[in-house]
Amino acid sequence: MARRGENIFRRRDGRWEARVIEYRENGRRVYRSLYGKSYTEAKAKKEEYYGVRRREDAPAAKKLASFSWLAAGWLESIRGTVKESTYTRYHRTVHSYLAPALGRYPASRLDSPLVGRLKEELLSGGGRRRAGLSEKTVSDILSVLKMILLHAAGQGYPVMNAAMIRSPRKNRKDVRVVPPEVIGRLEEVLLQSDDAVSLGILLTLHTGIRSGELCGLRWGDINFCHRTLRISRTVERIADLEPGRAARTKLVVSEPKTESSRREIPLPQELCRFLKARRGSPGAYLLTDSEKPSEPHTLYVRYRRLLRRHGFAGYTFHALRHSFATRGITSGFDVKSLSEILGHSDVTTTLRCYVHPSIEQKRRQMETLFDGKIRGRKYGQ
Repeated sequence: MARRGENIFRRRDGRWEARVIEYRENGRRVYRSLYGKSYTEAKAKKEEYYGVRRREDAPAAKKLASFSWLAAGWLESIRGTVKESTYTRYHRTVHSYLAPALGRYPASRLDSPLVGRLKEELLSGGGRRRAGLSEKTVSDILSVLKMILLHAAGQGYPVMNAAMIRSPRKNRKDVRVVPPEVIGRLEEVLLQSDDAVSLGILLTLHTGIRSGELCGLRWGDINFCHRTLRISRTVERIADLEPGRAARTKLVVSEPKTESSRREIPLPQELCRFLKARRGSPGAYLLTDSEKPSEPHTLYVRYRRLLRRHGFAGYTFHALRHSFATRGITSGFDVKSLSEILGHSDVTTTLRCYVHPSIEQKRRQMETLFDGKIRGRKYGQ
C-alpha cells in the first residue's frame, strides 16, 4: 500500500506510477514517471533509479572497486561477530559461487540483468556445475550477495539496490514421514538393541531433536529427577580456513545458533526409565560413551545401515523430526508447545515445514466438523 510522501499511486488504467526527480531547473523539480504492474514493482523501479543516480555521482575511486574486493571486506567485517560455522558457510558461498561469477566486475556495474543471469545459471547448472542448485541454495547465495551490497552501500560505495534482487520461488519438497505402523515396528527393534546409535534414534523419535544436537548430547544433559532433556550444544563438521592446515575440515562443538534452540524438553516417563537404566557418566557423550563426540555424518551412516538391516530403508534421519512433529499435532499438541520443543523461533515454521497431516487425519477433521448433518437434517432421510 502506498504511503504518504512516497509519490507512488495507482492510475485509472490499473498500473502503478512512481514519480522520481529527474533534475532541477531554476529551483523547480522536474519529475519523471516510472510504471509497474504492482505497487512493489513501481517502488522497486524507483529505488533502482535513485540507486543508479547515486552511483553516477560517486567518486571515481569507489566506482572502480571490484566486487571481489568488497566481498573480502565484508567477510573481514563479520569475522568474530557470527558463529564459526556461519562464517565458513558465507566464506564458501563467496569463493565458490559469487566471486567466480561476479568478482571481475566493478561493483558499480552490477545490475539486475547480470544478477538475473547468475541466478539462472545457478538454477540450471551452467558453467562448471553438472547439475543445477536447489531454489533454497540459490536463495541462500543471493542472501549473501544482498548482505555484501548493503555493507558496501553503507560504506559509500556505488552499488545496485539490494532490494532489486529477487530470490527464486521455492518449491516445497515432500518429506517422507515415517507412518505410525512403521514407527511401532522400528521402536521394537530399537528397544531390543543395546548399541548407543539405537538409543539415539529412539530418543530422536520421541523428542524430534536435530542430528547435530543428538551428537552433542551428554548424559549430564538429562535430568532424571525432573525428567527433562537440556539442549545446549550442537556438533558439526565445517571447513578449516586456517592457513597451513593439512585437513580441509574440522569437527566443532558449539552452542546452538539461536536462543530458541537452547531449550529443555520434557521426557515421557517410560523413555526416561529406559534411558536411566543405560546411562553413563555425566561428562560422556550419549552416542560414544566417551569424551569425544560422534559427528552427524557418522550417525547418519550408522542410521541407514540399521534401517537397511531391518527392512526400513527409505527414511532420512531428518524424517524422524518431521514424524515427531506430525505425531504431536495428531495427538493434540498445542502448536506453541510443539514449536518450543522443536526449537523453532515461531510457530509458522513448525506448521509450514514440519507438520504433514495424513488423508485419514484430514478426513476425521472433516467428519468432526460436518457430523453428518446440514441445517438440522441428516442425509439419507
